[in-house]
Amino acid sequence: MKNKGEILATILNEQGNCYFFLHNTKEKGIAEQIMREGFVFENQLPHSSDRVNPNEPIEITYFLFQRKDYGTFTIIIAIPKSTYDFYTRCSNENDTGLEEVITITEPYIGDNDELIYTISPKHIYGYFNNKTGDFIRNEIWDPGFIASLFISAEE
Repeated sequence: MKNKGEILATILNEQGNCYFFLHNTKEKGIAEQIMREGFVFENQLPHSSDRVNPNEPIEITYFLFQRKDYGTFTIIIAIPKSTYDFYTRCSNENDTGLEEVITITEPYIGDNDELIYTISPKHIYGYFNNKTGDFIRNEIWDPGFIASLFISAEE
C-alpha cells in the first residue's frame, strides 16, 4: 500500500513537465477559495510554499510530515517549466524579483510590512487531502497560462 507522499507523487507525475510548489492549509474552504481566486503569498514564493520533485516520493512524504501542523489540505501550484523559465527570463531581463512577474495583482504592503503577491488560480493544479488521499483537480488550471500584469506594464 502506498503512503500519502507516494500517492501525491503519482498525481504530480501525471502532469510531468511542471515545477511544483506545495502549501498546506487547515480548511477545505480555503483550499477551494485558492483554486478560485489564486494563491496569496508574502515576500517570496519559497517563504510560503515548498518546491518538490515528483520523481522523489520520499521528498514529498517528508514535506507532508513536516508541514502536517499547517493543515490537512495541500495546495498544489503547478507551473510548466517553459512558463517558469519565461518568468525567470523576464525577471532577469528587468532586474526584478520573480514574484513581480508571476503576480496577477498589483503587489501591496501587508500587515508584516512585506509585499503581498497573488499567483493566478490558473497555476493552481488542485489540492490533496492528506487524510483521505483524495485529489481535487482545479478545473480552471491552465498549463498554457502566462501571467501578464508585469509584462503589460513593461510594454
